[in-house]
Amino acid sequence: MAWITTASFNPSSLTGPYVAGGAAAASPRSSAYPDWVLLRKTARISAFRNATTAEGRTAEGRAVEASFWLVDPPGVSYFSVHCPGLQEEPQVVCAEAAFVLFRVRFSFPSERRISTHHFVYTARGAAGPPSLQLLPEPPGVEAVKSHQLGLLPRGGERYAVAFLDRSWTARGDAWQWQFDAYVFSSETCSWSKKEASLGLSESDAALLRPYATSKQIVVGASALGWVDISRGITVLCDLFDERPVVKYIPFPATGVCIAPYYRLTRHSAQCFHDVACYDGLIKFVEIGSNEPDCMIKGKGWRATTWIRNISWRSWRKHTRVDVANISVDPRYSALLPELWNHETHKLELKKLVFLLPTLSVRNDDLLYIMAKVGGEHDKAWVIAVGMKSAVVEGLAPVSTGRYCPSTMFSPCAFPSYLNNMTQGNKSEEPLVGCDGGILEEEEIQAEHRIRGKSHFLFILICVYVPYLLRYLCYALFFWYRLFEMICYLVPTTTYYVKNIQRTSTLRFPPLIKKMPP
Repeated sequence: MAWITTASFNPSSLTGPYVAGGAAAASPRSSAYPDWVLLRKTARISAFRNATTAEGRTAEGRAVEASFWLVDPPGVSYFSVHCPGLQEEPQVVCAEAAFVLFRVRFSFPSERRISTHHFVYTARGAAGPPSLQLLPEPPGVEAVKSHQLGLLPRGGERYAVAFLDRSWTARGDAWQWQFDAYVFSSETCSWSKKEASLGLSESDAALLRPYATSKQIVVGASALGWVDISRGITVLCDLFDERPVVKYIPFPATGVCIAPYYRLTRHSAQCFHDVACYDGLIKFVEIGSNEPDCMIKGKGWRATTWIRNISWRSWRKHTRVDVANISVDPRYSALLPELWNHETHKLELKKLVFLLPTLSVRNDDLLYIMAKVGGEHDKAWVIAVGMKSAVVEGLAPVSTGRYCPSTMFSPCAFPSYLNNMTQGNKSEEPLVGCDGGILEEEEIQAEHRIRGKSHFLFILICVYVPYLLRYLCYALFFWYRLFEMICYLVPTTTYYVKNIQRTSTLRFPPLIKKMPP
C-alpha cells in the first residue's frame, strides 16, 4: 500500500521525526524508532539532545555529544553533533548493525593544521544507554583517511574497525600492490597490523590503479568491502587471520549510456550506481538509458539490479524496471502536479530529473531514488520504488542544493537496536530539547537565529575591526604631530616677538590721535 507524506526536510534547520515520518504517517509502528533509516551523511552542529544522545571526548579533551533524529524511509533522517569550537560539519563514514562511525574535524588556520577525530556510536539497547567511543589512531600511520576505514560488527556490543593501507612497491623486478591491514578491536582497545596476501588477477590489479573509495560494506562475518562506485569492490577477507586476503569484485559490464549531471563527472557514478549487502548477498543497482542526456526531464530510463555472493564467479541479473512502466498513485498529483499527463490522465515519473539511487538494507526489493522536478530547483523528492511490483510505494520531500550531491545519505540499521532500550531510557517523544521538554519549531528557529546573529557578528568584527584600528592609529598619529607642532611653534614665536621689540628702533605714530580737550 502506498503512503503519502507532506513532510519537509530543511538542511539549514532541525526538523522533528514526527514531521518527516514517511510510512509512519499511514501505518503507525509499535516501536519507538524505525527498523532502519536513510541517514544524511552530513551532520548538523546543534546542542539539542534526545534519548539517542551519547557523550564522548576528543584526544584533546573536548566534550562531544552526538544525537540522532530518526524518521521512517523514505523520509531522510540526520544526526547532530555538539562540541565547543566545532565549525566544520561532521561526516558519517560508515554504519553497520548497532554502530555508526563518523568523523569530527577541527581546523586551526593560525597553526596551519587540522585535527581529525573518529568516533564510534553504539546503540547499546538493553545493556544501557547509547555510548560514544573515540577511535585511537593506528600506530605508525601518519594520516588516516576516513574513506580507508571500515566497520565490522562482531556480535553484541563488540566491533572491529579496519584500516586498509595500500602502496605500490617493488618486489624483485616487478612492481605490485602491497596491502597492510590495521585492525582495531573494541575488546582490547588496541590496533594490530597484518600484511595481506593478494588474490588478484592481472585484470583486477589493473582496475585498482585508479581506485577511489566512496563507501564501505560488510560482506561476511570476517570480510569488509571498500567500494569504488564506478568500478568494483576491494574485499578484505579473513580479517582476523594472521594473513588476510585481498580480493576484487568488478561490477557487471552494462554498457549503458550515462550523461553527467551538470557536467559533474567526478560524481556521475554516485548519481547512477549504488551497492548494498544483506546477509552476505551483494546487490548492485544501476540506472541507465540508451538515450544521451538521460537525466533531462522527460527522457526515459531504467533501473537494473544484480546480485552476487562473494563466492560466486559472476553477477546474476535480479530485477529490472523501466520508468515508463512504474505506476504512480493518482493521489500524488496533489504533491506533484507537474507529473500529470492530461492525455493519459496518469502521473508520469519520467518527468522528474532523477539523481541518487539507494538500495534498501532489507531484503524487500525497494529502491530509493532522489529526484527533482527541475534541474534549477533546490527541492527534491525521495521516492521508494518497488522493483518487482513497479509501483511507487512512497515519497518524501528533501531539500538539496542545485547540483547533484555525492552520496547524500546512507542506509543504517542501528535504530532497531535502540528499540531494545529499557523503559527508563526511552523517550515518550523522540524529539526533546536540552531541558528535557518537547522541542518545538519556534525553539528550533530561535536557536538558528541566535547562531546566525553570532556568526554575522563574528564576521563583522573580523572584517571591520582591523580597519577601525587602522584609522584610529592614523587619527592618534595626526593629533600627536599637531600637538608636537604647537609645542614647537609657541616658544619660537614668543622668542622672536620679544627679540624684535628689544632690537627695533622704529617708532610708529599712533593710528588714532588723542583729541585736544
